[in-house]
Order: sequence, then C-alpha cells, then structure tokens
Amino acid sequence: MTEQDKSEAFWRDEQEAMEKAMRERIRRIDAEPDTHIYNLMKPGFCACSAREEWLTVRYPVEDWALNHMSSMHGGLIAAAVDTTCGILSANRSKNMVTPTINLTINYLSPAVKGDDMLVTAKMERCGRHLVNVSAKCTGEKSGKTIATALVSFMLGGK
Repeated sequence: MTEQDKSEAFWRDEQEAMEKAMRERIRRIDAEPDTHIYNLMKPGFCACSAREEWLTVRYPVEDWALNHMSSMHGGLIAAAVDTTCGILSANRSKNMVTPTINLTINYLSPAVKGDDMLVTAKMERCGRHLVNVSAKCTGEKSGKTIATALVSFMLGGK
C-alpha cells in the first residue's frame, strides 16, 4: 500500500467517524423536550468534511420563528450559528466542554419561511485554550447569504 493509499484510507475513516459523531450530536438535540429551543429549531445534518473541518446543518424557517417582518428572528439565526459551530468545536476538541465566549454576526439578508437555512461552520483554529470557528448561513432555495459569523469557544470551560 502506497503512502497516498494510506492517507486516503485514513481520511475515509476520519470522514466516517466525523459524520457518525455529527449525526449523533444532532440526534441528541432532537431528543430534547419539545420546549427546548434547539429541539424547536429542528436541526438536521446535511454534510461535513473531516479533512477540511467543516459542518453544515439545516434549520427550517417556520412560522413560530418569524419576527414582525416575516423573517427568521435574528436571535434564532445566532442560536443556529452557535449550535452548529459548537457541535463542530466539541467534535474537534474531542468532546471537551466548549462554552461560547464570543459570537460576532453580520446579518446580510432575511431568512424567509419556506426556504430552509443552511449553516456551514468551518474550523479556523483550535489552540490549547480557544477554538475559533467561522460560519455562513445560506438560504437553501434562494442561495442568498443570510449571515456570516465568527465564534470563539473556550476549551475545558464549565
């Protein structure tokens, strides 16, 4: 077996393990009581890449999540970003507790009912004490960028 074959086999195994872990984390969110905000948001696994360290989660835009302008409330967009980035952060840190210490978000266009929002989180840096993740929210049907964000997590927090 060549080095390239070994490398490809390694990444196949890493991809399989990551996808399994991501699906399980999202399944556990779905198992929360119906009154839990993350359960109400109905996150669904879309895709991930172990090699490139990113995760995409789908969030339906439903009536209950709309603000007075008939678009998804900005706080729920931020919650979706925090949840998706947090799942990626916890996976990268091998399930260490990773509380959010900073979330900066730029709202660019509305998330409208009937157009699910896709949140893609990308690992930017994982140090000894901090994890930095970027995120992009996109309308699945419209293709419009809804928001971009940068999120920082503390490793080993309580």
